[in-house]
Order: sequence, then C-alpha cells, then structure tokens
Amino acid sequence: MLEAGNIKTWIERISSPNTELGGFPVCPFAKNAEYSIIHTDGSDIDPPPWDFELIIYVLPESYTQQEVEDIATEYNKLSKEFVFLPDPKDRYTEISGVQTSNGNHNLILCQYRQKLNDARAKLKDTTYYDYWDKKYLEEILGT
Repeated sequence: MLEAGNIKTWIERISSPNTELGGFPVCPFAKNAEYSIIHTDGSDIDPPPWDFELIIYVLPESYTQQEVEDIATEYNKLSKEFVFLPDPKDRYTEISGVQTSNGNHNLILCQYRQKLNDARAKLKDTTYYDYWDKKYLEEILGT
C-alpha cells in the first residue's frame, strides 16, 4: 500500500541522526520499534491484547486536523494504560527546524504509557530535550 511506504519513509527520517539536534534523531527509539499499521475511522480504536511497541492508526484523509486531535484526546481520556499521539497530515511540527510530523496521512500513534515514560526518562539525562521548543515539549510530554 502506498501509505505503508510513506510511513516507512517517515520512520526512517525521524530515526536518522540530525546535526540540528546534537546528533540525536527526532525519535531515538523509532528505528528499532516494531509497529503495526491499522486503518480505521477512529470509532473502533482498540489496542490489541498482545504485546506491541507501536500501533499506527491511519484515519481517513478527509478528517481535519481538529478531528484527528479530538479522537486522540478522547482515547487519552479513556485509557491510563496507553498514550495516543495525533499526527494530522495538515499539521507541521518540528524540533529545532527538523520536521517531526509525517505530512502525508492522518495518524494516531498508540504506545504503552509506561514503556513511553521509561524511554522518555532515559532521554532526560541527555541534552535531547534541550533542542525542543518549550510549548511543543509540554504538549508531547503532557500526554
């Protein structure tokens, strides 16, 4: 499928070290993460009972940025075990000028909250977060 190729390219891009980020990739753990891609209209997002690192939910292209963000917000309210991070196709995000958003598809990324928090804790002892804009950092870490 076309979007699978775009998503793989995006993961490769955010996994590559960047001089703008002190040699860190946008997402230091993306390169080795196992992920599944699931198509949904957003009404049936239900993480599977088996262990996973990342589920990438692909939502309809017709959804607005606000609709994608609202769906993620609702699932974050319902779940303490998982984190749902929206990545709408029409929202450009960056860290120190390095694009973090995929820019092609309406996505919601789902991860186990504890595993994500453990990974974030490992980065706190580095200079990784020094490159982040305070507002964007608060948005991402607040989930």
